[in-house]
Amino acid sequence: MLMQPSRIQGISTPCVWTGLRCDTRSHRVTGIEIGNRGISETVTCDLRNLSSLTVFDVMGNNLTGKIPSLAVLKSLERVLVNDNGFTSIDADFFTGLSSLQFVNLDNNPLRPWNIPYSLTDATSLVVFSAANCNLSREIPDLHWNVTFPNMTTLTLSSNSLVGELPTTTGPASIGGREENRFSGTIPDVHGLTSLKVFNVSGNKLTGIIPESIFKLSSLSYVGLGNNLLHGPTPGLFPEHDRFDRRGVNNFCLDVPGAPCDMRVNVLLLTVEGSGFPVVFAESWKANDPCNGMWMGITCVGADITVINFKGMGLTGVITPSFVLLKDLMVINLSHNNLTGFIPQELTRLSKLKTLDVSYSQLDGQVPDFRPNVVDTTGNPVPRPIPGSIGPSAGKIVGSVIGGNVSLLLLIGFAIFLCGKITR
Repeated sequence: MLMQPSRIQGISTPCVWTGLRCDTRSHRVTGIEIGNRGISETVTCDLRNLSSLTVFDVMGNNLTGKIPSLAVLKSLERVLVNDNGFTSIDADFFTGLSSLQFVNLDNNPLRPWNIPYSLTDATSLVVFSAANCNLSREIPDLHWNVTFPNMTTLTLSSNSLVGELPTTTGPASIGGREENRFSGTIPDVHGLTSLKVFNVSGNKLTGIIPESIFKLSSLSYVGLGNNLLHGPTPGLFPEHDRFDRRGVNNFCLDVPGAPCDMRVNVLLLTVEGSGFPVVFAESWKANDPCNGMWMGITCVGADITVINFKGMGLTGVITPSFVLLKDLMVINLSHNNLTGFIPQELTRLSKLKTLDVSYSQLDGQVPDFRPNVVDTTGNPVPRPIPGSIGPSAGKIVGSVIGGNVSLLLLIGFAIFLCGKITR
């Protein structure tokens, strides 16, 4: 049974109790260690008077209610409350816990919560584990690799986290992010030279696995299963194979390291700027984009002739990579949120009959396509491409120079006439 600290202070020999550890000189309580004792109780006590407490271990019981506040206990090093029935945690729980090194909150039915900003006080953290405890929303940007320079493990699996994987989390481990709802692409991890575990299985991550993962010799485990990843199946890692191939993805081939079809590579480039949207990732499978199953793709034989990405939520800029698909007749990118300008390279598509970029956010001068090819309806007024001297920009520059010369001739003629009249 957990007792109120006031009652503990009033008893002359609490240090003889099973589960309590005390300093031999001051007789102050330094540890509460009652893990796996089968205790069933709603915890209501305030432990913040135990200023010498270094360990709070109540794991593996059936404790309920709010996790007792441990804020401002500057000596606290370990908190183990995992595998209980706790239902809430205060937002200021980690305030002032500058010595805290190890936290395990796993397997508690907490009300939906997010990692609180007060965690930034725990700058000595080495391990933070909060698996299956109803974490929700996005992982906050706490500048993890700067705030927690000693952290080796961050485990957040089996929660309801969403959004993209932050690029600054997990200086030594991006492990235990599995079974959430992360989306977007895998961040570049080239700077995390101490990374040991990379486990993001069971999410909705899309795109191609970055090369930086394969170059980290410190990695001991890589888990990417049950996502929507594309590109080639990862080959062997340096020294020995540490890639867990269990689970499903949308790699183009099952052969590790085998390159994808050129058409697949080009199509992946066309949506890379938009972060590989899930709508494509769910239907673009295998190594043949002309199998009739790839959303937005129409072929004649093995040649891609139509790309229809109308209203697919695309962002970013239009890639010039379309020019590699030389049989394209129609490119429909309308009703998206594309920015920038139309790449000059697309004018080299000799079979192109329609380039529909209407109702987006494009600007810049439209390159010289054949008549009636481009539809720019609903975009900002075109203006010259910054720093470009293409055919269209050349016409603008020529018009300006020609206009200036004509103006000078008119001024000269007017001066000549004025001179004649005044004589």
